[in-house]
Amino acid sequence: MAMPHDDYEYVTVHDSAMTNTTHGSKIELLLAVDGPPICKNMTDAEFRKKVLTLRDDAVKIITQRVDELDVWREPARARVREWFGVADEPTRGALTNGLAALITVMNGLTARNFVRSDPDLDRALGCTPNTKNLDGEVAHVCGPDTATHTISISPKFCELPDTSAGTFSSMQLTIVHECVHFRDTFGAIDYKNTYGQFLSRRLAKEVPTMAIRNADNIAWYILCID
Repeated sequence: MAMPHDDYEYVTVHDSAMTNTTHGSKIELLLAVDGPPICKNMTDAEFRKKVLTLRDDAVKIITQRVDELDVWREPARARVREWFGVADEPTRGALTNGLAALITVMNGLTARNFVRSDPDLDRALGCTPNTKNLDGEVAHVCGPDTATHTISISPKFCELPDTSAGTFSSMQLTIVHECVHFRDTFGAIDYKNTYGQFLSRRLAKEVPTMAIRNADNIAWYILCID
């Protein structure tokens, strides 16, 4: 059933966004604000509080990683080698620049950035909707969407723990993982068979040039507990 426009919030996507629309044009996205909760196991108010608190805590950890890269002692180098295979100056520089950009983007997130997954929204933002492994998807973004930094949330996200313990994924890891996809942070990629700590570490050992561009390697580098 179509919902009346009173049940939606208009969000303008500025012409800096890369979309499938005419160059230089602006589009308006309709984001439902009066639909079912994003997560069935909590109210939208609880969801907003949770994701923004997890964001705040993640930014603190990212800031710690930036400080470690600046001082560049052996523990910091060992951490970089673990997740990216090498601890050379190009890798250090890429991480320093990417993390600084990531802090800026994540600090700019508000509750409006987290929305229910919607293929029509993906198209409006300039991406082809994913049609594979939808049952396992927890969240996704459109990497070129540097105008709105929209994070689309799927039901599986709501089943995750707040933070990662051991090798398990979490809401916080997912938020960071999705944010490193944006082109104004790392522009990271999801390489095939590279999800999780084990496969990310293996990628770092075998193909460091791919590891520095892989979203899960970056997310685990940031959040994995020593």
